[in-house]
Amino acid sequence: MKKHLFIFMAAFISVFSFAQNITFLTTDTKMILLSGEMKGKSFYYDYALPKLLKDFPDAKVELLQVDLKTGATLSLDALLASGQAPNIYNDTLVRSSKLILPEYALPLDTYIRDLGKYNSGVLDPYKRNGKVLALPVPGAPQGMCINMDMMKEIGYVVPDNWTIFDFIVMAEKVKDYYGGKKFATGMFAANTSGDYLINNWFASFGAKFYKPGDYSRTTIRETGGAKAYEFFQALAKNKYIPDGAAMLNDDDYAAEWAKGNYAATAFFAAWMGPYWDTAIQQKFIAKPFEVKYVPFPRDFSVKNVPTYMMNAAFVIHKTGTAKDKVAARLVEYMNDGYIQSQMSLASVIPNRSDVKMLMDDKNLNAIMGIMKNNGLFDVGLTNAKFSATRPVHFPILQKVLNLAIAPEAAIAEYEKALNEALEE
Repeated sequence: MKKHLFIFMAAFISVFSFAQNITFLTTDTKMILLSGEMKGKSFYYDYALPKLLKDFPDAKVELLQVDLKTGATLSLDALLASGQAPNIYNDTLVRSSKLILPEYALPLDTYIRDLGKYNSGVLDPYKRNGKVLALPVPGAPQGMCINMDMMKEIGYVVPDNWTIFDFIVMAEKVKDYYGGKKFATGMFAANTSGDYLINNWFASFGAKFYKPGDYSRTTIRETGGAKAYEFFQALAKNKYIPDGAAMLNDDDYAAEWAKGNYAATAFFAAWMGPYWDTAIQQKFIAKPFEVKYVPFPRDFSVKNVPTYMMNAAFVIHKTGTAKDKVAARLVEYMNDGYIQSQMSLASVIPNRSDVKMLMDDKNLNAIMGIMKNNGLFDVGLTNAKFSATRPVHFPILQKVLNLAIAPEAAIAEYEKALNEALEE
């Protein structure tokens, strides 16, 4: 009897000793903050990990790096295939959303102690069957970035809540003044990357990708998506966008923006500095141009145009062991009010009520105002099938921009492709 008891105790001690060893798959194993009180420090190594070890002195965390060569979920898929699902996965929703599933993700409601600090509605897209399955990190919403230098040259003032008609008036002035050397806006369809810069236009016409919380089928056609395609073709026919836009990609779009060649484009405040620096180094511009952020222009039938927001999320693998509590505690610390306050210096928008904004930037404040007044556009980012639905658009969009398909036929094709991807 004593022998059996000894064997049992030894096995228990062995299991418990390894129960707190967790793996953490992330896009950035350094996690260095670039400014503020923690400039040059890691919010993982210097902030969260010491806090975790006070709670769980025997915990050990192995950091794993996401392979970003293709933008696909290669690293995650390899771990899942080998039966070594990471205890914590932190990545953009483009990839992490595929794990926001009840059968995989740990419900965080009884593990994360400060869920009540998250702003109202922030956690709703991450709930399944009423349970919170992921924690969103601060993100970057986009706005319509107006080149104010161009506006001064053409003599046009963009209304703060402008319409598609206002946009067309502006576009005509740009075409007349610059004669095809600069354009009203940009378009591209050579690849999937950066598609959110284009897809936000659907919201200008009231089109919605999904009913709230229902990602089983798309509503993009029945809510008026053809109007957006009709608008895209008007841009091409009237030379409001560059010729051959269908074969341009998001890098082309951003580069032309930085050169000052687009009057009004979807953009992020955090993108401006790096792209301007490159344009200055390459002597395309001497200095940054003046900008102003406003909402996307709206169709007369639309009251407000919601904007797109990109962010990452933490997803914890449900194991039913002591590892779950350790992993949840680490995530709690890595996304708390202090860390989000420090991250606000990187031109991202915190999502908690206990955050102190440390950056007073007019462009970021304007985008925050757009988000507050107009809401967020749901393109299905938190849907587990998002990575499958995303690539189906650009081949159809190419045909639209090349005037090779009618808007109604194109939106029907897009609807079909989306629904097939959702059913896979």
